[in-house]
Amino acid sequence: MLLCHAAVGAGGVSCHIHPPGSTPERPRDIIGPFDSLKACENGRAERFGPEGRCHCAADFSPRWLPPPAPAPGQSPLG
Repeated sequence: MLLCHAAVGAGGVSCHIHPPGSTPERPRDIIGPFDSLKACENGRAERFGPEGRCHCAADFSPRWLPPPAPAPGQSPLG
């Protein structure tokens, strides 16, 4: 588990904001990339308050894994 956190901390994650109405399946007006979930969430809160959501992918994530299904207005990483 420590190795996973070290890889994420090493800049292996790219995040972007899906504004309200944008989804991974039908992206629209994507904002980013951000180099961390925290930076993405801060940008989302500044621009949209509780609306929109951050979507992140690690460089080492297998592309065949389906993206997590977040609750509306929440990040897929919690």
